[in-house]
Amino acid sequence: MIAQKKQLCWEDVRDGEDIPSVTLNLTIQRLVMSAGSNQDFATHHHNTAMGQADGAPNMHANADSCLAMWERAITDWIGAAGRIKKVSFRIVTFNAAGDAVTVSGNVAKKWQEEGLNLVELNMKSEHARGASMQGTAIVALPSRSKPNLVPRWKA
Repeated sequence: MIAQKKQLCWEDVRDGEDIPSVTLNLTIQRLVMSAGSNQDFATHHHNTAMGQADGAPNMHANADSCLAMWERAITDWIGAAGRIKKVSFRIVTFNAAGDAVTVSGNVAKKWQEEGLNLVELNMKSEHARGASMQGTAIVALPSRSKPNLVPRWKA
């Protein structure tokens, strides 16, 4: 049986606090499966020579794969009833096959708006060659009084 993590609630979040980091090893298999799953068949995402032609050390992750790494770290932190509302990021260098990418972040601010408990995170990804991504994410969390109530907003 897998132990369920206690749900993170908005009241428990503190400005400046770090979210737990997640390290993902970018294997060739992971990159090929990721590119295939989001139907990005550009050859530099599954071919070493084409990735190197872009200036990367190897084949490299596409933007959706990079976003998925952030989603993993964020959802691990916010729990099952938390929701990602918005993500903005910039890729500053390639996340290539063979890299161990560490995703981390910290709480920039928290506020309530239109019935939602919101938290803005400063996010980044890094590997042995330095920073690879940076940006922000806004998440909605349940309150301690209703920890299983999933936040919803108008589309």
